[in-house]
This record gives sequence, C-alpha cells and structure tokens, in this order.
Amino acid sequence: MQLVRPDPDMPLSAREEICRSAASMLRAGELVILPTETVYGLFASAVHPGAMRRLAELTHPKGPVTARYRYTWHAGSVEAVLAAVPIPEPGHRLLLRRLLPGPVRFDVELEQRDMTATLAKLGVPPGTLDEDGAIAVRVPAPASTRRILTMVEAPVVANRLAGAGWIPDRDPGAALAEGAAETAGVALALDEGPAPYGAVSTLVRLRRGGGHAVEAGGAIDERIIAKCAGLRVLFVCTGNTCRSPMAAAIARNLIADRGARGVEITVSSAGTSAPAGSPASPQTAGALRALGIEPVEHRSRPLSRQMVAESDAIYTMNQWHREEVEALDPTAAARTWMLDPNGQDVPDPVGLPQEVYNQTAERLRELVRQRLEELDVLAEGEQ
Repeated sequence: MQLVRPDPDMPLSAREEICRSAASMLRAGELVILPTETVYGLFASAVHPGAMRRLAELTHPKGPVTARYRYTWHAGSVEAVLAAVPIPEPGHRLLLRRLLPGPVRFDVELEQRDMTATLAKLGVPPGTLDEDGAIAVRVPAPASTRRILTMVEAPVVANRLAGAGWIPDRDPGAALAEGAAETAGVALALDEGPAPYGAVSTLVRLRRGGGHAVEAGGAIDERIIAKCAGLRVLFVCTGNTCRSPMAAAIARNLIADRGARGVEITVSSAGTSAPAGSPASPQTAGALRALGIEPVEHRSRPLSRQMVAESDAIYTMNQWHREEVEALDPTAAARTWMLDPNGQDVPDPVGLPQEVYNQTAERLRELVRQRLEELDVLAEGEQ
C-alpha cells in the first residue's frame, strides 16, 4: 500500500502527480483512503463492480456480500453535479452552490424518468446512488480529494473508515495501525492530517417541485442551511435618490414578473454619500413609470458596514462605489461587482432632463436583468 503524507512545501507538480496516481488506481478498480472535511473515507469507483463488491465487504461486514448498497456520489465539483443531475429549482441550485464543497450531503428527489436518465449518464446501475426516488450527492472540501475525483472521470463513492471498524476515523491512524488497510487490500492512503470537523455531514433533502428539509443534523447547523436558502441583493450609488433606487425597483419588478421559486430574494439600496431619509427624485419616479413600474415610497440610506456584511450580492454604479464598499468591509470584495458586467460606469443623471433619467432607467433594466440571471435564482420565464 502506498502511504502519502504531503509536505506543506511540496511543489504543485508533486501534488498533481499524487492526485494522478490516486485517480489511476480508482479507475483500475482499487480502493483508496482519502480525506473529507468530516472524516476519512474508503473510496471506490462506482462503475467498477469488483471495487464496489470489495467496498461492501469491508464496510458492510454484517450484511450480505453484495455491491448493491446505496452510496453517496462524491463529486469533484458542484458543476459536475449540475451537469449530471437535473435540478430545475433555482433555490436548490443556490443551496448547492452555497454549501458545497462542504460537510453537507444532499438527497435530490427526481422524477423517475430523470432518475433513469441520470443513472444512465453516470453509468451506474439503479440502487447504487439512489433510494426512494432520491440520488445522494456531496462535494468534499479538501482540494486534493476534489482534484482526484475530477480526474477519475467517473462517479466515485465512499464509506467512512468506521464502517470497516477503523475507529476513530477523523484521521487514517486506525486504518494504518498494524497494516490493517494494507491487509484489506487498500492501494493508497492520502493522509493530510485530522479532518477539521468533529461531526458528520448534515443531510439535506431537496424536494421535487421546490423546498428542502434538513433530515439529519451534523456539521452545519439547520439555521445556517435556512439562511443559505435566501439571497440579499444590494444596489449602491452615491446619494441613493436616483440610480440605486431605480435599480432596486427594477429588480423587485423583475422578480415579481419572473418569480424565484424556492428563493426568498430581498432587494435594497444605499448610497456612499447619502443623507438619511431623503425621498427619491421626481425624475426617478417618472423614469420608473416610463418602464411600467409604479414607484413605491423611498427614503435614502447611507451605506453602512452592517448593510455590506448582510448582503450576498452587491452591485455598484462605478468603481469608486465599489472601493467604498470594500473599504467598509474588505471581505465583501468577492461579492461586490460593478453593475455593468463590462465595467462601464452608470453615470449619475442628477440635475439632468427627464429624458436622461429615462435613458438611465432603460439601461439599468437591462443590466439588472443580466445580473439577476447570472445569480441563477429566477424562475423560467420570458427573457
């Protein structure tokens, strides 16, 4: 058995060679030990009958000798899951993208025709990954494990080392003691130190037609799961009386028209130099009405650190606004963008004729639509 303990200073090329070797072993039907963020697991290729049988013999010793236990597909990326499993609900896709990679396992309910097509695409027989109309998937957090799973180019499953009696399994020590794993025929063990979580993965079931349920608690608290099912969008300009209120109103209108199944979207706006409590300009209301949107009462709000911290997606009218957001909270850089995907400013129409406000609103409608569609939370509808 090959035991690998990567050094922190190991060159990337050497790490890549380790991953390539482990993936090759899995493709050949060997069993390997890899880390997840919760425990270490014994991994096997789900399309290799011999490997599945040996995995069952090791980790289900009290059951019948069969390869047909229901396992969880351990995918290399969320993109791989979405490419193989039809997940039409925006709220479900949002949960997957927010919680994976990480210590969450999803049971995705599918219509029978979709399940049949998915299993055929993955190349696994019924009953390997599915049970009671749901397919089990997760994406482990360790980068090396994800790289290996991607390299295999076939679905890979795992069972925790405790299933083979190698306890505790937060590290591979018990499996390595007295050559236990080697005697069992394990080809490789990748030891990257103790798994960071001291709890099992949280199990979330994604219901057909929308909605979800936390069916088994674990490393991620149910309150965090619920929070991840919502989306908070913030638009930022200077005075919060023209551009950002228009963008927010347009976003709310688009969400109302298109719908956002399974996602609770909260839209707000603020200004980097805004006074508190000023109404939107009359020209702003006129521009919205020209788009067929009835304006609601608005009062300006100065941008605050709390607003930034509570927002999931922040869109600014120019680069300076973006810098102001990041000055309040540097961690917001990864979720703050200029509203125009091409990086062009949306000029302030303040003091200009109504026609300029109307043109600004027209441009904002297109930019907001693009950004909301990028977030992948809107229900299907007219583009």
